[in-house]
Formats: sequence, C-alpha cells, structure tokens
Amino acid sequence: MMKKPVLLALMAALLSGPAFSQLPDNSIAPDWTGTDLNGNSHHLYAYLDSGYTVFLDVSATWCQPCWNYHNSHAFANLYNQYGPGTTENKVRLFMIEGDPTTTVQDLYQATSNSWGNWVAGTPYPIIDDANIADDLDIGYFPTIYKICPNRIITEVGQLTTSQLWNSVSSCKNAEHPTDAALLPLVDKLRGCANRPMDLVTRIQNMGTEPLTSATIEVRRAGNVLGTVDWTGNLPTYGVDFVNVASYTPTGNTQVTFQITSADDNASNNTKSELVLASTYVANSTQVTFELQTDNYGNETTWKLFKPDGSIYADGGPYPSGAGQPLHTYTWNLEDGNCYRLEVYDQYGDGFCCSYGQGYYKVKVGNQVIFQGGQFGSQDTKFFGVEDASAGVTENTLTSSLNVYPNPTSGLVELEYNMDLGHTVNATVTDMVGKVVMRRTLQPTGGIQHETIDLGNLDNGVYILRLEANGQQATRTITLNK
Repeated sequence: MMKKPVLLALMAALLSGPAFSQLPDNSIAPDWTGTDLNGNSHHLYAYLDSGYTVFLDVSATWCQPCWNYHNSHAFANLYNQYGPGTTENKVRLFMIEGDPTTTVQDLYQATSNSWGNWVAGTPYPIIDDANIADDLDIGYFPTIYKICPNRIITEVGQLTTSQLWNSVSSCKNAEHPTDAALLPLVDKLRGCANRPMDLVTRIQNMGTEPLTSATIEVRRAGNVLGTVDWTGNLPTYGVDFVNVASYTPTGNTQVTFQITSADDNASNNTKSELVLASTYVANSTQVTFELQTDNYGNETTWKLFKPDGSIYADGGPYPSGAGQPLHTYTWNLEDGNCYRLEVYDQYGDGFCCSYGQGYYKVKVGNQVIFQGGQFGSQDTKFFGVEDASAGVTENTLTSSLNVYPNPTSGLVELEYNMDLGHTVNATVTDMVGKVVMRRTLQPTGGIQHETIDLGNLDNGVYILRLEANGQQATRTITLNK
C-alpha cells in the first residue's frame, strides 16, 4: 500500500535519495511482450537476441519527476540518433506506463492524473501495461533501466542522452563459439562466522554454441578453497548457479572465482565477491522476537529461514493505525545452526520513525542480540545459535578426544567417547579455513576408534573438528610425510 498523501513529494525526493524496492542490478531481466499505443507488438528478448541494448522509462502520468525527465528529451534524442533507421541502430527505447489506475486518455492530455500529452513528439513506443512494471518490481517512478543483450538489467537513473549512449559500451554480445563467463552475484555471499557456508557463483554462456562444461575454482588470498567441474547445457546467455566450495569464515573476507578451463575469451573468467560473516550469536536455543509496527502495520511482514533455506517461522501483515500492540514470538532453534531473518516493508521505508516508532528485536532473555527498524524495503540479518547450557556435555567430547600419532605421515587414529546413536561429523581444514576433508561417522555407544587418512594432503598444519549432538571438539594435526 502506498502512502498517497506524500507520494508526489516522495517522488521528487527520490531523484537524489536512496532507492526503494527495485529489481536489483545484475539481475536477469524478466521477458515480456507488450503492445504499444499504435497496436504494434514488442518482445523484449527478441530485441536482445538481435543484439540491441534496450532502455526502459517506467513512469506514471501523474508523476512530475517523470514528466520532467520525459521533457528533457534524453530518450527521444537517443532514439533519433542511435535507434531504428540510424547508421548506428544499436538501441531500442520504450516508455512503460506502470500505474494500473491511469487510463490511455491520461497519456494524450492533461487530466487530474496527468501532467500533459506524453505522446506528442515522442518517437519511441509507449506501452500502457502495469503488468510489465510489476514484473520489474518497480518501487517508484520514474525508474530508468538499461538491459544488455545478455539479459543483465541495471538501473541507470535519469541520464542525459550522451550518458545513456556511453553506457551502451559496457554491454557485451556473444561473439565467440565457446565463452564461459562469471557474473556478479545479485546478493552478497552471507552467513555466520565460524560456521560452514557455500561459496556460490553465477556462470553464463556468452558463447554462440551451447556451453556444456567448465572448471571453476575459488581462492582466498591466493589459496585455493575449492574447485568444481561444472557440467550442463546452457544456451547462449543461459545462466546457472554453481556451488564451488564450502568455507568457514571467521569474519568478512574477499574471495575470487575463476574459470580455469580453456575457452575463447578469458576477459570475463574472473569475479571477486565479498563474503559477509555475521558475528551475531544467540547463546540459547530459545530466542525471542519482538516486533512493534508503525502506523502502517499492513506493510510489515517477516520470515525466519533455517540453514537449508526453508522457512522456520513467518508473520504479518499486521493491523494499521496508531497504538498497535507489541508482537512477541518465541523460537525454539537448533544449537549450532545459522539462521537468516528477513524483515520487509512493502512501501520501502521501514517502520521507524516517520509514521511511528516501530522496531524489531531478537533477544535471549533480556539480552538484545540485534535490532532494527530503519531500513528500506528489506532488512536481513544472520545469526548463529550456541546453547550455553550445553557446555558441560561439550566438554565430554573435548576431554575424551585423543588424536595420534601427531605429527603424522598420513594415517591418524581418533579415539573419543560418544553416546549411542549420535552421528559425528568430522571436518579437516587448513590454516586459512579451506575444507580439505569431510567424513560422517556412525559410532556405537562408548569409546570409539576411527582412522582418517591425510596422506593425499600437502605437508602442513591442519585443524580437525568433530561435531555431534551439540558437542564440538577440535585438535591441531601436523602432517609431515
């Protein structure tokens, strides 16, 4: 729901203010087919497949900043200089009227919902279709998008004609038979410190022939964290997500993905990404979530995600109006896991503090782990769970674990005490956190004896970590072959 009383003032503020909810940059643009005011049909992907860069001006007839940008003639000049029938002939431009409450009449003349005649003197097609705006997740007007032939969409803002044209040079077409490329991620790699997370990248076929295989590695500070041989069948501009390695960060860090297999264009084979590792930790499995909405509770929703991406709990929307009650939830979470909380505001201005002092808090007892309320359309927090009451049982595994010989030339004997029926996960990492071995053990009750072989690893120091039933134990192992 939009807060209409401040809508026009808000649109003006957006010219220099932060963005609200929009389709994120580097997303794959959704395909659409629309009919312009003259009855001509236009198919986005057909233009992209023909090598054109497409610009969209998603506006509403009642929006004054939209009207001002329309009358700057930036789009009209770009169309006349570089569009259909010109020597360059490299771009296609469209105005999308994105408000379902306006009418076609509003495009042709000044009305109570329109600033004037949008059609007169406009050489590029105008499409009156709010469904296209919905597909693009438009959060405000005007939104100016650039879409490259490889389907990557970017919000470029209200640029001049020359700025729009100069931005075309960053778009790339499929030119080589075999060309695997790495794309930037739409969302950052995020997780919890000291807990394993997947290092995922996006691969795109920028070649003219189908892409069926590629080798991808990921590095941190020059150390290879993992390598994967991807296989599939991507058509030109097809995209796939690839999980390259599991990594346990201790804090925020930078990693670099690289395609190491041979192809016809190495310029797009490397991509760096920031890994964000949250240090928020709840020291109990019983966690409290408090939510106080502002006067527009009907805009507020939230979801709590488990480590596997499934939803543990969710809530909202809530009643609107002043003086809403505090909403309190109790979550019984699993020790050792990393959870993701997402809080949403449909309008895109959070819920503090212009329309009421709304907030949310994640707590253990009276201790606030983290809180929020001032954000745009979405606030995301990761947090780990470590049950402080499990400390006594954790010491059982720690005190019983014996590793020998150490140093070792390869074979390592493990001896530890474990209750019946609890799976033991064994992980070996190098000193930069790269996982070099994983094993799942199924012990019987009592004293256990296991053997692991590190003989295929390079000489050095490694960390062995055992996890079972909320218990953890670590040992340092020196390999000297």
